[in-house]
Amino acid sequence: MPEANVPLLAMPSGSILQFLLMTVPLLCVYLYFLYLAHERPSIADPSNPRYADDRIRLTDILYVYLATLLPFGCLVVYMLWFVPMRRGLSARYEKDGIVVLGDVKYEESYHDQGGSRTTTATTTTTMRAAVGDSLLRLRGWVMNGFALRNNYGHVVYDLGRVANHPACDYEERRRRGGGGGQPQLAGIVTKRVRVYHRYPRERISVLVLPKYPYSGQPKADLEADWASFAKYVGLPSRVGGEGEDDDIDDDIDDDGSDGNAILRRRDRGRGVLAVAIFWVCFLVLASYYVVDRIRVVDDAYVDEDAETARLAFWIVVGGVFPAVSILGNWIRWKFYERWMLHGGTKEKRPKASKNGSSRGNGDENEDGVGSYIQMS
Repeated sequence: MPEANVPLLAMPSGSILQFLLMTVPLLCVYLYFLYLAHERPSIADPSNPRYADDRIRLTDILYVYLATLLPFGCLVVYMLWFVPMRRGLSARYEKDGIVVLGDVKYEESYHDQGGSRTTTATTTTTMRAAVGDSLLRLRGWVMNGFALRNNYGHVVYDLGRVANHPACDYEERRRRGGGGGQPQLAGIVTKRVRVYHRYPRERISVLVLPKYPYSGQPKADLEADWASFAKYVGLPSRVGGEGEDDDIDDDIDDDGSDGNAILRRRDRGRGVLAVAIFWVCFLVLASYYVVDRIRVVDDAYVDEDAETARLAFWIVVGGVFPAVSILGNWIRWKFYERWMLHGGTKEKRPKASKNGSSRGNGDENEDGVGSYIQMS
Protein backbone atom coordinates (compact mmCIF):
# COMPACT_ATOMS: atom_id res chain seq x y z
CA MET A 1 0.00 0.00 0.00
CA PRO A 2 1.51 3.39 -0.93
CA GLU A 3 2.29 5.80 1.84
CA ALA A 4 0.03 8.75 2.45
CA ASN A 5 1.35 12.21 1.71
CA VAL A 6 0.11 13.41 5.10
CA PRO A 7 -1.04 11.54 8.21
CA LEU A 8 -4.76 10.88 8.53
CA LEU A 9 -4.83 10.80 12.32
CA ALA A 10 -4.81 14.20 14.00
CA MET A 11 -3.82 15.07 17.53
CA PRO A 12 -6.60 15.26 20.15
CA SER A 13 -8.60 18.48 20.07
CA GLY A 14 -11.94 19.99 21.03
CA SER A 15 -15.21 18.96 19.43
CA ILE A 16 -18.20 20.72 17.91
CA LEU A 17 -20.31 19.35 20.77
CA GLN A 18 -18.25 21.31 23.30
CA PHE A 19 -18.67 24.53 21.32
CA LEU A 20 -22.40 23.89 20.94
CA LEU A 21 -22.91 23.23 24.64
CA MET A 22 -21.02 26.42 25.50
CA THR A 23 -23.37 28.55 23.38
CA VAL A 24 -26.70 26.91 24.31
CA PRO A 25 -27.02 28.73 27.69
CA LEU A 26 -26.31 32.04 25.96
CA LEU A 27 -28.95 31.23 23.36
CA CYS A 28 -31.50 30.56 26.10
CA VAL A 29 -30.83 33.97 27.66
CA TYR A 30 -31.09 35.72 24.29
CA LEU A 31 -34.36 33.94 23.51
CA TYR A 32 -35.68 35.25 26.82
CA PHE A 33 -34.66 38.76 25.76
CA LEU A 34 -36.54 38.19 22.51
CA TYR A 35 -39.60 37.14 24.48
CA LEU A 36 -39.40 40.37 26.52
CA ALA A 37 -39.23 42.38 23.31
CA HIS A 38 -42.26 40.55 21.96
CA GLU A 39 -44.31 41.18 25.12
CA ARG A 40 -43.27 44.81 25.66
CA PRO A 41 -45.93 46.45 23.41
CA SER A 42 -48.69 44.68 25.37
CA ILE A 43 -47.72 46.51 28.58
CA ALA A 44 -46.67 49.82 27.00
CA ASP A 45 -49.73 51.60 28.37
CA PRO A 46 -49.73 53.82 31.50
CA SER A 47 -53.07 52.30 32.50
CA ASN A 48 -51.59 48.79 32.55
CA PRO A 49 -50.71 47.59 36.11
CA ARG A 50 -47.39 46.20 34.84
CA TYR A 51 -46.36 49.45 33.19
CA ALA A 52 -44.45 50.71 36.25
CA ASP A 53 -42.69 47.39 36.95
CA ASP A 54 -38.93 47.15 36.67
CA ARG A 55 -37.94 46.27 33.12
CA ILE A 56 -34.97 45.77 30.85
CA ARG A 57 -34.81 48.50 28.23
CA LEU A 58 -35.23 47.24 24.68
CA THR A 59 -32.39 49.54 23.66
CA ASP A 60 -30.08 47.72 26.08
CA ILE A 61 -31.18 44.38 24.61
CA LEU A 62 -30.39 45.73 21.15
CA TYR A 63 -26.91 46.81 22.24
CA VAL A 64 -26.26 43.36 23.73
CA TYR A 65 -27.29 41.67 20.48
CA LEU A 66 -25.12 43.97 18.37
CA ALA A 67 -22.11 43.58 20.68
CA THR A 68 -22.40 39.78 20.49
CA LEU A 69 -22.65 39.94 16.71
CA LEU A 70 -19.07 41.17 16.37
CA PRO A 71 -17.19 38.15 17.83
CA PHE A 72 -19.36 35.65 15.97
CA GLY A 73 -18.86 37.61 12.74
CA CYS A 74 -15.11 37.52 13.29
CA LEU A 75 -15.34 33.77 13.85
CA VAL A 76 -17.20 33.25 10.56
CA VAL A 77 -14.60 35.22 8.59
CA TYR A 78 -11.86 33.39 10.49
CA MET A 79 -13.25 29.99 9.49
CA LEU A 80 -14.01 30.96 5.88
CA TRP A 81 -10.84 32.93 5.09
CA PHE A 82 -8.15 32.79 7.78
CA VAL A 83 -8.18 29.01 8.25
CA PRO A 84 -7.79 28.20 4.50
CA MET A 85 -4.98 30.77 4.29
CA ARG A 86 -3.24 29.22 7.29
CA ARG A 87 -3.64 25.73 5.86
CA GLY A 88 -2.28 26.88 2.52
CA LEU A 89 0.80 28.35 4.20
CA SER A 90 1.32 25.17 6.20
CA ALA A 91 0.94 23.04 3.06
CA ARG A 92 3.73 25.03 1.39
CA TYR A 93 6.16 23.43 3.81
CA GLU A 94 5.18 19.99 2.52
CA LYS A 95 5.53 21.04 -1.11
CA ASP A 96 8.54 23.40 -1.08
CA GLY A 97 10.22 22.90 2.29
CA ILE A 98 13.82 21.76 2.70
CA VAL A 99 14.93 19.70 5.68
CA VAL A 100 17.74 20.66 8.05
CA LEU A 101 18.67 19.34 11.47
CA GLY A 102 17.69 21.26 14.57
CA ASP A 103 16.50 21.05 18.16
CA VAL A 104 13.23 21.79 19.92
CA LYS A 105 13.38 23.41 23.33
CA TYR A 106 10.27 22.88 25.40
CA GLU A 107 9.37 23.19 29.06
CA GLU A 108 6.00 23.04 30.78
CA SER A 109 5.43 26.55 32.07
CA TYR A 110 3.95 25.45 35.39
CA HIS A 111 6.51 22.78 36.34
CA ASP A 112 9.06 25.08 37.95
CA GLN A 113 6.78 27.87 39.08
CA GLY A 114 7.54 27.16 42.70
CA GLY A 115 11.29 27.24 42.31
CA SER A 116 13.67 26.01 44.94
CA ARG A 117 13.26 27.14 48.54
CA THR A 118 15.55 26.95 51.52
CA THR A 119 13.51 25.79 54.50
CA THR A 120 14.22 24.96 58.10
CA ALA A 121 13.40 21.71 59.75
CA THR A 122 10.27 23.03 61.43
CA THR A 123 6.95 21.62 60.32
CA THR A 124 5.34 25.08 60.04
CA THR A 125 7.98 26.40 57.66
CA THR A 126 7.80 23.25 55.55
CA MET A 127 4.03 23.50 55.28
CA ARG A 128 4.22 27.18 54.33
CA ALA A 129 6.76 26.39 51.63
CA ALA A 130 4.57 23.57 50.30
CA VAL A 131 1.49 25.81 50.24
CA GLY A 132 3.46 28.57 48.51
CA ASP A 133 4.75 26.18 45.86
CA SER A 134 1.25 24.81 45.31
CA LEU A 135 -0.20 28.30 44.87
CA LEU A 136 2.52 29.24 42.39
CA ARG A 137 1.93 26.06 40.40
CA LEU A 138 -1.82 26.73 40.46
CA ARG A 139 -1.16 30.20 39.10
CA GLY A 140 0.94 28.63 36.36
CA TRP A 141 -1.92 26.30 35.42
CA VAL A 142 -4.39 29.21 35.30
CA MET A 143 -2.05 31.42 33.25
CA ASN A 144 -1.43 28.59 30.81
CA GLY A 145 -5.17 28.05 30.47
CA PHE A 146 -5.64 31.63 29.29
CA ALA A 147 -2.42 32.15 27.30
CA LEU A 148 -1.93 28.53 26.09
CA ARG A 149 1.78 28.92 26.74
CA ASN A 150 2.32 25.17 26.83
CA ASN A 151 1.26 24.93 23.19
CA TYR A 152 4.47 26.66 22.16
CA GLY A 153 8.15 25.84 22.24
CA HIS A 154 11.30 27.02 20.49
CA VAL A 155 13.02 25.49 17.48
CA VAL A 156 16.77 26.05 17.10
CA TYR A 157 18.64 25.48 13.85
CA ASP A 158 21.70 26.69 11.95
CA LEU A 159 21.24 29.21 9.14
CA GLY A 160 24.42 27.86 7.56
CA ARG A 161 22.62 24.63 6.80
CA VAL A 162 19.86 26.53 5.05
CA ALA A 163 22.38 28.53 3.01
CA ASN A 164 24.22 25.32 2.05
CA HIS A 165 21.10 23.74 0.54
CA PRO A 166 20.99 23.85 -3.30
CA ALA A 167 17.36 25.01 -3.26
CA CYS A 168 18.13 28.11 -1.18
CA ASP A 169 18.94 31.17 -3.30
CA TYR A 170 18.40 33.72 -0.53
CA GLU A 171 21.96 35.09 -0.59
CA GLU A 172 22.02 35.25 -4.39
CA ARG A 173 18.77 37.18 -4.42
CA ARG A 174 20.17 39.59 -1.84
CA ARG A 175 23.25 40.21 -3.99
CA ARG A 176 21.11 40.80 -7.07
CA GLY A 177 18.93 43.16 -5.08
CA GLY A 178 21.85 45.16 -3.73
CA GLY A 179 21.95 43.46 -0.35
CA GLY A 180 25.75 43.26 -0.33
CA GLY A 181 28.27 40.76 -1.56
CA GLN A 182 28.82 38.97 1.73
CA PRO A 183 26.66 35.97 2.64
CA GLN A 184 23.97 36.91 5.13
CA LEU A 185 22.86 33.47 6.30
CA ALA A 186 25.07 32.72 9.28
CA GLY A 187 24.28 32.09 12.91
CA ILE A 188 21.84 30.15 15.06
CA VAL A 189 18.11 30.91 14.83
CA THR A 190 15.84 30.51 17.84
CA LYS A 191 12.20 30.71 16.84
CA ARG A 192 8.97 30.32 18.83
CA VAL A 193 6.77 27.69 17.21
CA ARG A 194 3.53 25.81 17.77
CA VAL A 195 4.23 22.30 19.05
CA TYR A 196 2.01 19.24 19.19
CA HIS A 197 4.65 16.96 20.74
CA ARG A 198 5.26 18.54 24.12
CA TYR A 199 8.76 17.47 25.08
CA PRO A 200 12.29 18.66 24.21
CA ARG A 201 13.93 17.04 21.19
CA GLU A 202 17.40 17.04 19.66
CA ARG A 203 18.60 16.50 16.09
CA ILE A 204 15.14 16.44 14.58
CA SER A 205 14.03 17.39 11.07
CA VAL A 206 13.17 21.06 10.64
CA LEU A 207 11.33 22.21 7.51
CA VAL A 208 12.37 25.59 6.09
CA LEU A 209 10.98 27.41 3.07
CA PRO A 210 13.99 28.27 0.86
CA LYS A 211 12.83 31.84 0.22
CA TYR A 212 12.35 32.47 3.95
CA PRO A 213 15.35 31.19 5.97
CA TYR A 214 13.70 32.18 9.26
CA SER A 215 10.59 30.08 8.56
CA GLY A 216 11.80 26.88 10.25
CA GLN A 217 9.15 24.59 11.75
CA PRO A 218 9.57 21.11 13.31
CA LYS A 219 8.53 18.56 10.70
CA ALA A 220 6.78 16.23 13.16
CA ASP A 221 4.61 19.07 14.46
CA LEU A 222 3.76 20.22 10.94
CA GLU A 223 2.70 16.66 10.09
CA ALA A 224 0.32 16.73 13.04
CA ASP A 225 -1.01 20.04 11.72
CA TRP A 226 -1.46 18.59 8.23
CA ALA A 227 -3.37 15.70 9.75
CA SER A 228 -6.01 18.11 11.04
CA PHE A 229 -6.75 19.12 7.43
CA ALA A 230 -7.91 15.61 6.48
CA LYS A 231 -11.62 15.20 5.89
CA TYR A 232 -11.69 11.70 7.37
CA VAL A 233 -10.17 9.99 10.40
CA GLY A 234 -8.94 6.47 9.73
CA LEU A 235 -6.98 4.63 7.07
CA PRO A 236 -8.81 3.54 3.91
CA SER A 237 -7.68 0.60 1.81
CA ARG A 238 -6.23 2.95 -0.83
CA VAL A 239 -4.27 5.97 0.35
CA GLY A 240 -2.17 8.56 -1.39
CA GLY A 241 -2.13 10.98 -4.26
CA GLU A 242 -3.86 14.23 -4.95
CA GLY A 243 -7.61 14.38 -4.64
CA GLU A 244 -7.46 11.67 -2.01
CA ASP A 245 -10.46 12.95 -0.07
CA ASP A 246 -12.52 13.16 -3.25
CA ASP A 247 -11.68 9.55 -4.09
CA ILE A 248 -12.61 8.48 -0.58
CA ASP A 249 -15.99 10.20 -0.93
CA ASP A 250 -16.80 7.93 -3.87
CA ASP A 251 -15.71 4.80 -2.00
CA ILE A 252 -17.61 5.38 1.25
CA ASP A 253 -20.45 2.96 1.93
CA ASP A 254 -23.63 3.93 3.73
CA ASP A 255 -22.30 2.43 6.95
CA GLY A 256 -19.25 4.73 6.86
CA SER A 257 -16.75 2.10 5.70
CA ASP A 258 -14.95 1.30 2.47
CA GLY A 259 -15.08 -2.44 3.03
CA ASN A 260 -11.69 -2.74 4.73
CA ALA A 261 -11.49 0.12 7.24
CA ILE A 262 -13.85 2.38 9.12
CA LEU A 263 -13.64 6.03 8.09
CA ARG A 264 -15.06 8.76 10.27
CA ARG A 265 -15.79 12.21 8.98
CA ARG A 266 -13.93 15.12 10.52
CA ASP A 267 -16.67 17.77 10.66
CA ARG A 268 -15.32 19.81 13.57
CA GLY A 269 -14.44 22.91 11.53
CA ARG A 270 -17.58 22.68 9.42
CA GLY A 271 -19.72 22.28 12.53
CA VAL A 272 -18.18 25.30 14.26
CA LEU A 273 -18.75 27.34 11.10
CA ALA A 274 -22.40 26.23 10.95
CA VAL A 275 -22.97 27.25 14.58
CA ALA A 276 -21.26 30.62 14.03
CA ILE A 277 -23.33 31.33 10.90
CA PHE A 278 -26.50 30.45 12.81
CA TRP A 279 -25.55 32.93 15.53
CA VAL A 280 -24.84 35.70 13.01
CA CYS A 281 -28.20 35.19 11.30
CA PHE A 282 -30.03 34.95 14.62
CA LEU A 283 -28.44 38.10 16.04
CA VAL A 284 -29.06 40.17 12.90
CA LEU A 285 -32.72 39.12 12.70
CA ALA A 286 -33.26 39.47 16.45
CA SER A 287 -31.70 42.94 16.43
CA TYR A 288 -33.93 44.03 13.57
CA TYR A 289 -36.98 42.69 15.43
CA VAL A 290 -36.00 44.59 18.59
CA VAL A 291 -35.62 47.78 16.55
CA ASP A 292 -39.18 47.27 15.29
CA ARG A 293 -40.44 46.72 18.87
CA ILE A 294 -38.72 49.93 19.97
CA ARG A 295 -40.57 51.75 17.20
CA VAL A 296 -43.87 50.43 18.54
CA VAL A 297 -43.25 51.50 22.16
CA ASP A 298 -41.39 54.71 21.35
CA ASP A 299 -44.25 56.96 22.46
CA ALA A 300 -44.92 55.04 25.68
CA TYR A 301 -41.41 55.17 27.19
CA VAL A 302 -39.20 58.24 27.36
CA ASP A 303 -36.02 56.13 27.58
CA GLU A 304 -36.66 54.34 24.26
CA ASP A 305 -35.73 56.12 21.03
CA ALA A 306 -36.63 54.42 17.75
CA GLU A 307 -34.46 56.70 15.63
CA THR A 308 -31.36 56.07 17.75
CA ALA A 309 -32.01 52.32 17.73
CA ARG A 310 -32.40 52.26 13.94
CA LEU A 311 -29.23 54.30 13.46
CA ALA A 312 -27.24 52.04 15.81
CA PHE A 313 -28.48 48.93 14.00
CA TRP A 314 -27.44 50.09 10.53
CA ILE A 315 -24.10 51.50 11.69
CA VAL A 316 -23.12 48.22 13.34
CA VAL A 317 -24.57 45.81 10.76
CA GLY A 318 -23.61 47.85 7.70
CA GLY A 319 -20.29 49.31 8.85
CA VAL A 320 -18.71 48.18 12.10
CA PHE A 321 -19.57 44.49 11.68
CA PRO A 322 -17.90 43.92 8.26
CA ALA A 323 -15.02 46.27 9.08
CA VAL A 324 -14.12 44.58 12.35
CA SER A 325 -14.59 41.01 11.12
CA ILE A 326 -12.72 41.45 7.82
CA LEU A 327 -10.08 43.99 8.82
CA GLY A 328 -9.47 42.30 12.16
CA ASN A 329 -8.81 38.92 10.53
CA TRP A 330 -6.61 40.53 7.87
CA ILE A 331 -4.45 42.19 10.53
CA ARG A 332 -4.29 38.95 12.46
CA TRP A 333 -3.22 37.09 9.31
CA LYS A 334 -0.41 39.56 8.66
CA PHE A 335 0.90 39.07 12.20
CA TYR A 336 0.62 35.29 11.84
CA GLU A 337 2.35 35.27 8.45
CA ARG A 338 5.20 37.40 9.77
CA TRP A 339 5.52 35.14 12.82
CA MET A 340 5.71 32.03 10.62
CA LEU A 341 8.03 33.32 7.89
CA HIS A 342 10.14 36.03 9.51
CA GLY A 343 9.98 35.46 13.28
CA GLY A 344 12.89 34.42 15.45
CA THR A 345 16.14 35.79 16.79
CA LYS A 346 19.61 35.16 15.39
CA GLU A 347 22.76 34.59 17.42
CA LYS A 348 26.32 34.28 16.22
CA ARG A 349 27.55 30.75 15.80
CA PRO A 350 29.97 29.71 18.59
CA LYS A 351 33.55 29.62 17.36
CA ALA A 352 35.31 26.29 17.21
CA SER A 353 37.77 25.53 20.01
CA LYS A 354 41.42 24.64 19.46
CA ASN A 355 40.72 20.92 19.35
CA GLY A 356 38.35 21.52 16.44
CA SER A 357 35.12 21.02 18.34
CA SER A 358 32.36 23.58 18.53
CA ARG A 359 29.23 24.04 20.53
CA GLY A 360 27.08 24.61 17.51
CA ASN A 361 23.81 22.91 16.81
CA GLY A 362 24.70 19.59 15.16
CA ASP A 363 27.36 18.44 12.73
CA GLU A 364 29.34 20.47 10.23
CA ASN A 365 31.23 19.64 7.10
CA GLU A 366 34.93 20.24 6.61
CA ASP A 367 34.45 23.89 5.67
CA GLY A 368 32.55 24.63 8.85
CA VAL A 369 29.29 25.10 6.98
CA GLY A 370 26.21 23.35 8.32
CA SER A 371 25.04 20.33 6.39
CA TYR A 372 21.54 19.67 5.17
CA ILE A 373 19.34 16.66 4.56
CA GLN A 374 17.97 16.08 1.09
CA MET A 375 14.21 15.68 1.39
CA SER A 376 12.93 12.51 -0.24
